[in-house]
Amino acid sequence: MRRFRLFILVNIFLSSALLLQVQVIGQDNNSELYQQITGLEDNIEKVDKLINLSVKYRQTSIDTSLICCELAIKISQLISYPKGEADANYKMSFFYSQKHQYVSAIEYAKKALEIASSLNDSVIIAKANYLLGNLTRIQSDNRPSYKFYLEALEIYYHLKDTHGLKAVYNGLGNYFSVTGIYNSAAIYYDKALQLAEAKSDTENQGKILSNLGSVYFRLKKYDISRKYLEISLEIAKKYPQNGELANVLSRLGNIELNIENFANARSYYSQVDSICRANDDIRNIHNCNINFGNLYMKQGEYQKSLEKFEGALAYFREQDIAEGVIAAWQGIAELNNLMADIQTSIIYYDSCLQLAKKTNDLARLEQIYSSLYLIYQNGGRSTEALNYYIEYNSVKDSIYNLNALIVNYELDLLYEKEKKDLQIASLKIDQQKKTRQRNAFLGIGLSLIFIATLLMFFFRYRARKNQVISEQRILQLQEEKKLMAARFLVEGQENERKRIASAIHDSLGVLLSTSKMHITAIKDDNAENRVLIDKATKFLDEANTEMRKISHNMMPGALSKLGLCEALEDLFETLDETEGIDARMEVLGPKERLPENQEIMIYRVVQEMVNNSLKHSRAERIDLTLVIHPDELDLSYSDNGKGFDVEEVMAKKTMGIQSIRSRVKFLDGIIKIDSAPGKGVVYRISVPVDTKRGLTSI
Repeated sequence: MRRFRLFILVNIFLSSALLLQVQVIGQDNNSELYQQITGLEDNIEKVDKLINLSVKYRQTSIDTSLICCELAIKISQLISYPKGEADANYKMSFFYSQKHQYVSAIEYAKKALEIASSLNDSVIIAKANYLLGNLTRIQSDNRPSYKFYLEALEIYYHLKDTHGLKAVYNGLGNYFSVTGIYNSAAIYYDKALQLAEAKSDTENQGKILSNLGSVYFRLKKYDISRKYLEISLEIAKKYPQNGELANVLSRLGNIELNIENFANARSYYSQVDSICRANDDIRNIHNCNINFGNLYMKQGEYQKSLEKFEGALAYFREQDIAEGVIAAWQGIAELNNLMADIQTSIIYYDSCLQLAKKTNDLARLEQIYSSLYLIYQNGGRSTEALNYYIEYNSVKDSIYNLNALIVNYELDLLYEKEKKDLQIASLKIDQQKKTRQRNAFLGIGLSLIFIATLLMFFFRYRARKNQVISEQRILQLQEEKKLMAARFLVEGQENERKRIASAIHDSLGVLLSTSKMHITAIKDDNAENRVLIDKATKFLDEANTEMRKISHNMMPGALSKLGLCEALEDLFETLDETEGIDARMEVLGPKERLPENQEIMIYRVVQEMVNNSLKHSRAERIDLTLVIHPDELDLSYSDNGKGFDVEEVMAKKTMGIQSIRSRVKFLDGIIKIDSAPGKGVVYRISVPVDTKRGLTSI
């Protein structure tokens, strides 16, 4: 009885608060809210309507939304309706996150997850995990964020929820961008973008393109970054209500700041500040203050810069937004370093260091260790400088190792998913078999009267079906014949390369070596003859070297003996030894042997891209990343050469690009090319492979 009275008092209080909110909103909504609150008994229908009403008020009054949800929670507890309680807690968390009250948001999201888990409600479990991933990513300890995202990802896989998968992929991209693992960030953003494009989701395409622009900004590829951001800007202008416009303008301002175009940077930041103040977006106002602080610092206006940093710092510390706190501290540290207050600079850098370690922000750690190394090195304190340089390299190694660990974890997750899918498929087949048997018996009983008619229709249908199947089979055989002819042609070319390389090495090589032995065996003390003998020996050595180069180019020995990975590593080691070329390669995943024809084709593709970089692009830096999955190989190749207009090159059908595309098509793969004149090139290739059919594990 006492509990019931308490509930009545709470209900009256919340209803009064809700009606007070209504008076602020308007009379038209007043009657609707009144019916929702007082016109129904306390039951499931009332809870669901309160939750729906809270969503309706999100755009006009989040405080009213919170009151609706709080009342829904109280009623759900009273009538024992846990699903409504879980849903209302989730909505409470979402609304608090919109108000930037992250501590309360996390508390309600965890409560929603706890209740939904007891109900085994997959939808709310996935949504709560995704929201917790977003919320913990910006907190002091962001390590749980990755786990929350993966839990949501696994559920959305099973639910085949493309909207949820798109959101989680984008969230994982944000997580890896914060931790400094930019290759993984780009991969997840690209996956999210593909889903958005497949669903014609233009609004989210704009957000994801903005995130891709941010990744390329951090990689210092400003022109590619600007290209993505300008596309995103046009989309953001069509959807001003989603808040992305300020974000895109801020990132464009950061590009202008880094290339020291201060007037343009100030213009972008001023637009961002106006938008955020009009929307009362406190968090992004202070993010903009960080940008203004960096701008003033680069222009030598140190006092203005300090005021902006300190104002932002106070807000971010109050809200426990670790990323903002670190950015403000880092700005103040750099500012004091420029003003020659080295001791104060070191104190702030140390504070940044501790918080970055706590949040596992590897990108910031790399920057901070580099800054501390330079401070101590310039101050003549070599021992401390060496220690920070060692820590700097350790963080870089951690980023690489974490990348490899993530790939292996995702392979395990994919294996478990496929295993569960097979079990589900087996159960469905058994159920379908039973259903077919039952229907067959029923059909036989019902068809006795109509047997003659059914037989006639059956034979007519079968004849028609066989005719269609025959026609389709003929077309399929014709296509297979064409494809097989192309495959035989390419494989024949490679076999002929291998035969000629072997013949050159085994026959011509032996002849050259034998000739050299005979000439060097000549004993002649005549000076003129000795000069001729030495020249002949030198020419034979040069001929032998050229013969080996030709043989290696036609068919590298490492490719046939050790496999694709070792052959490519050998190629890049040779490139790296070339003066003026910085060539780097990394392999993520198991180095399994692939079928020989796939290894040769992939090697030829890389060889052609390297040839283009050296002969046409005049590149000084070449990067190659291989990510090996059980059923797919992802290849990312980039250089810093002069680049080209992709559409123009495709239209001209140049031999180099056409050779790469035809070989990728031969492997049933997909290729994407990003480039602009003077800005290098990035190739992304995905090829289906079957490592189980390879020769052996390396």
